[in-house]
Amino acid sequence: MSKLAEYLNRHILGNVFDRLSIREAYSTDRSILKVTPRLVAVPESANDIRKLLRFTSQLASREFELPVTVRGTGLDKTGASIGSGLIISTEKLNQIEEIDLRGRLVRVQPGITLGSLNTALQLQGLWLPIDYDPEATIGGLIANCPVDGLASRYGGIYHFVERAEIILSSGDLVQLAPMSLRAVEAKIAEDTAEGRLYREIERILDEYADTILDRTMRPFDAIGYANITHVRTSRSLNLLPLIFASQGTLGIVSDVILHVEPLPSAPRRLLISFHDLKAAQRFLNYARDLDPSTLKVYDLRILEKASEHGKKPDLFIRKLGKGLAVTITFNYGRLKSNKKIRQCLEALPTGTFYVEETPDNAESFQSLNNSLLSFLNDDNRGERTPILDDVFIPSMHFGDFLDGLKNLEKTLGADLPVYGSFATSSYTVRPDFDCTTIDGRKKIVDFLKLYSELVDNCQGSITANGPEGRVKALMMPKTLGVGERQLYNSIKEAFDPLGVLNPRVKLGADVRDTI
Repeated sequence: MSKLAEYLNRHILGNVFDRLSIREAYSTDRSILKVTPRLVAVPESANDIRKLLRFTSQLASREFELPVTVRGTGLDKTGASIGSGLIISTEKLNQIEEIDLRGRLVRVQPGITLGSLNTALQLQGLWLPIDYDPEATIGGLIANCPVDGLASRYGGIYHFVERAEIILSSGDLVQLAPMSLRAVEAKIAEDTAEGRLYREIERILDEYADTILDRTMRPFDAIGYANITHVRTSRSLNLLPLIFASQGTLGIVSDVILHVEPLPSAPRRLLISFHDLKAAQRFLNYARDLDPSTLKVYDLRILEKASEHGKKPDLFIRKLGKGLAVTITFNYGRLKSNKKIRQCLEALPTGTFYVEETPDNAESFQSLNNSLLSFLNDDNRGERTPILDDVFIPSMHFGDFLDGLKNLEKTLGADLPVYGSFATSSYTVRPDFDCTTIDGRKKIVDFLKLYSELVDNCQGSITANGPEGRVKALMMPKTLGVGERQLYNSIKEAFDPLGVLNPRVKLGADVRDTI
């Protein structure tokens, strides 16, 4: 490995490291897994990435395995941003390259974070409306395509990417955007890597037409390459949807053009505390129909736990107890938002505790996020480890989900407070298991099995709000038919014929290895 690192350092502007201390720093993401890579590369340009991929493809053609994993800030919670071969970090590819104010477009490198981008855009009266971790990179958002807190209103990252530049595992660069069928015919005739890719995808679309149609009939989730259903229309063909939720298994994003929005009006927020869960669910169904920007729920035990560390929000003037805290945000403009707030208040049962946002308590509303962070990091071991975050539960089964969690708490002997978004039906449970002990790891495996069964019994999905990676893939093999698995494997082979890019992620996850 030291000789490979030395060779690569002579050919790229960035750096390639084989030092153990550096490799260890890239051996974990936010998942329960740890994999130490053999090499870490920090390129300084797209050309660096192309050279690295050409080299690893040449190794693969000689049957020498050096799998490639692309990584932003390492926030993936399914083990998809760690790998045993070469880690390519996009941390230095973090620039805004161009802003078109009239067209409300921005061109960025994949390593720029959501927080940095929005800070710069806000100076121009614009923003990218994604309610997610501000440290997440744009490349990471595309790779994982999470359902964020604003997705019910704005649509999520999928709806803001106009076009992207992708580097294939061969090192070839392709531009992905909607293309007319006549242009596709011309592209297919080319004797290039891009032409071969389009020929393969056209063949797959024809050969698996029935499987793709069947996939269209089912609710969307991020398993495999389910966006194949959005690739071809009657007038155009667009390979870009396949990159969303692909977790770096098809190509590496090197350049992105995003559509952005004007900054909204100042938000109006409302906090409500429910101790009757049935009353909470009736209100949540009503409030969602008012089309709020966000509609979030927190188990009151989360805020109670945070209060032990001095992070109880000042908004609560009495004991929290058991139940749900609900926060609603409207940003339609002052008059319309005020009207919707009044509608919410009129729908509340008599005696329900609530607080409206005012200039005097705005900071306390912000402190709700700090309370959640305090809960997630309330142990000396660090953050409560994500196991199966962001599961989808249909709103009609939310009550069944809460009842099931109570039973699961008794079975596992652990508290399982939930938080998430009722507007997007996305929920997270973070049990406090110690994954450094054998007993803790056994509990994690039990939780994976029992929790995924609960989600399934509630007609939900563990992959509807985020792809499977290595961790969620443990629970997925039984859900895919033979035809659908063959379809996804064919897509992977079309983009990455030598299996260089993240081969043990998504469909290639090795259950025994992950356990």
